[in-house]
Amino acid sequence: MATAGALQGPYRPELDGIRAICIIFTVAEHLPGKPWMINGSVGVDVFFALSGWLITWLLIHDRNENRQSKLVSYYIRRAFRILPLYVLTIIFYGLAATALWTMTGDPTEFNNFWTGFPYFATFNTEYMHMEDGTLFGHAWTLGIEEKFYIIWPFIMIFLFDVRAIGIAAAVAALLLLISIGPNTDLLIRGYAGLSFGAGLAVAASGSKGLGAVLEYRAVAYLALVGIVAAYICSLAFPHRYLWNVCISFSAAGLVGSLWLQQGRTHLARALSVRPLAGLGRLTYAIYLIHVLVMNVILLVLDRLNIAMPWLVAFALCYAASIVASFVLHRVVEVPLIEIGRGVARRYVQRRPAQQQQALRQQN
Repeated sequence: MATAGALQGPYRPELDGIRAICIIFTVAEHLPGKPWMINGSVGVDVFFALSGWLITWLLIHDRNENRQSKLVSYYIRRAFRILPLYVLTIIFYGLAATALWTMTGDPTEFNNFWTGFPYFATFNTEYMHMEDGTLFGHAWTLGIEEKFYIIWPFIMIFLFDVRAIGIAAAVAALLLLISIGPNTDLLIRGYAGLSFGAGLAVAASGSKGLGAVLEYRAVAYLALVGIVAAYICSLAFPHRYLWNVCISFSAAGLVGSLWLQQGRTHLARALSVRPLAGLGRLTYAIYLIHVLVMNVILLVLDRLNIAMPWLVAFALCYAASIVASFVLHRVVEVPLIEIGRGVARRYVQRRPAQQQQALRQQN
């Protein structure tokens, strides 16, 4: 679940607005008893396309010409951005599973958590059988994204000088990652969305014509229509991944168009309103913690014999997730992001000095 901060670049609040809308669908998907008109699974498909575009575009336009420094700096930022909150969340889920066993005497969730733990801990949840580790099973998207974050930048920076080699390496990596897992539909969805976003960013960066097309205001609206149409089809004609892939395809066009339009359209301004963009900055924390928050609330309601309409329960769970995520964002996420930026910046500044010293020693 990508957010801004992988690389330093221009902040685009409209992308955070997209994230904020998508996470609402994701939370709704995981709350039991959802209405038929909600297919919350599609929220992550937009995220995949957004991640593919953002990471690729920022890497292409990173002005640091030293390839090793560029890649190492990127990995440092990613590690400080993703790992601390992820590890802390796993601990929270483990403690919750243990507490539930202690309170109820039922070890099901405790066993469930530890069955899935080797996958959670290694960012391989997408390769786990989905009946195992369901308490933190939604981490499958993060497993896919982490592999993209590690493999794709390396291919871009070191292999894309010869475009054919870079493309061949990317295709080979995709086929390997998709072929080795039991959840083919999830893998197809994830890597298709990331590929749409990344491919469009590469193409738009190398083609002034395509970039000019994406800058047309109508393109963003057409892409939005495509997303809505695919969503309606997902309700009327369900498929394991077809409509999700279609949504990712249109989402790549939407993100690319909004990015190149630089906030000049009514759609971008609507997505950039401060409350929406503010919620968008919390999406990583919300995504990680919302299932745990939801389960706690549902357990309390059950113990108190309180029945609520689905919409009221959703509002309560979503609001509680925002509160918990805000605390995690301010206490853990933001400070670690800043530390990561500082470490990466010092590394980049130190590299030229080390290289100059090595040259002097050689001479």
